[in-house]
Amino acid sequence: MAQITKELILAQAREFGGAVPTPERAEELAATLNVLIGALDEASEGLPLEAEPSNMARALEELAGD
Repeated sequence: MAQITKELILAQAREFGGAVPTPERAEELAATLNVLIGALDEASEGLPLEAEPSNMARALEELAGD
């Protein structure tokens, strides 16, 4: 799994405009996003997610119920 870095957060903030976070806040955001991505990877490990389910909202609700 690719890791999101502080540098990526800062680069994307500059690219999309608006307020650019401080390096410290970018580090916090990167860490939080990496935890979230890891949790999603773990939760979906056994699921065949080659394509978006026809009822994506229901699929996410079912995953959240575990």
